[in-house]
Amino acid sequence: MSISAAGPSPDYDIGTAIDEGRWTGYQKLILLLVGCAVIFDGFDNQSLGFAAPAIIRDWGISKEMLSPVMAIGQFGMMFGAALGGMIGDRFGRKAALVGSVLTFGVLTACIAISNSLIEIGALRLFANVGLGAAFPNAAALVSEYTPRRSRSLGVTASIVCVPLGGVVGGLIAAKVLPVFGWRMLFAAAGGATLTVALLLITLLPESTRFLLRREGDTPRLRRLLARVGLEVPGDARLVDRGEQDAAPQGKSPVAALFADTWRHDTIALWGAFGACLFAVYAAFSWLPTMLSDAGFDLAFSSQGLTAFNIGGVIAALGGAWLIGHKGSRAPMVAMAIGGVIGAGAMLATPLDPGGSRAMLILILGVEGAFINGVQTTLYALAAHVYPTAIRATGVGSATSVGRIGAIASSFGGALALHALGASGLSLMLLAAMAATTIALLAVRRHSRPAHSTGV
Repeated sequence: MSISAAGPSPDYDIGTAIDEGRWTGYQKLILLLVGCAVIFDGFDNQSLGFAAPAIIRDWGISKEMLSPVMAIGQFGMMFGAALGGMIGDRFGRKAALVGSVLTFGVLTACIAISNSLIEIGALRLFANVGLGAAFPNAAALVSEYTPRRSRSLGVTASIVCVPLGGVVGGLIAAKVLPVFGWRMLFAAAGGATLTVALLLITLLPESTRFLLRREGDTPRLRRLLARVGLEVPGDARLVDRGEQDAAPQGKSPVAALFADTWRHDTIALWGAFGACLFAVYAAFSWLPTMLSDAGFDLAFSSQGLTAFNIGGVIAALGGAWLIGHKGSRAPMVAMAIGGVIGAGAMLATPLDPGGSRAMLILILGVEGAFINGVQTTLYALAAHVYPTAIRATGVGSATSVGRIGAIASSFGGALALHALGASGLSLMLLAAMAATTIALLAVRRHSRPAHSTGV
């Protein structure tokens, strides 16, 4: 760490201390808590996709009638991501994250007692405000507690809990839907989420870097640094030089995103998030329905999306490890190109319930690996691009604008399945991942390899 004299007391740079220090058990506990929140964000977010075939069957409605309900949820996430980022930069990452988890937990549980598409749509809209607000604050909090050499892995490990939540949801849906119906699925998702919210309230700390910027050098901050494992001399003055040097001067966080320093990367990140979220939510929303339309049963339709998510978990963690050693550009671009190739493989594979189900599961898992691998590491890239003062706003804005792609996928998926069947969904994924590749190549401030090897 860097300690230098400044007047009568030495300065203790907490940013350098965290960046170059050990990744302690307490810091990993923070990652675990945030990861639990994101797991149930992913479960709650994908619950409508799992339940869609059963709702369509029970209520005798068409896929096109369900499309607005899918889309309105994405509007909620778009608004929630932007709002959550601004709240996180103003009031703290913990307050914003806990508030978001409570919001989507309660409202997801309420969907279990809804009796019309209008009711589901309204609850989904406001639940997804909370769902969207969780992402930028999860990424910012983990980023600000994780040493630099492990930061991409840490942030990705938290966000990869979205597809992991899909895995959990898929396993539960495969058991619950055929026996108890779709209402019990929403009740289980909401109830489990509220349990996690209580853990966050009790155990999750606020970001040390946020506290220093907001409150200054306080006993509370020093106690928290001690829990992280940093021994601060009693006469030292706490500073965070790297963030002070990078912080925008005289600009609001939103305006700072378009300052000369960040404008180009802001636009490129928005494009990457939009295209990749289009691909992710096309699969989340319509993959089970695509399989159901092809003649597969509800259990296998859920298992197909589960395979898509399992592949994402594996690839995201592997990609984050590579990013730590090779920088972000090459691994992320390679995964995006893999998504294009995987969509081509889906396009060439016939959907036949009497054929090889193992091969179909493998193809879906590989495509999920590439698409989710890019999406989860995008959060680590965005957290790297922006400094503390605008980090949650920067990540939140990229996520928010990216929701336009998710909204488009809600309508586009229904139209593509209606017009072209399974081929339509595969073509959508191919085009979206090609656009993601171009946007990633345009980002200038990719992370560089971390040369330190300690843990």
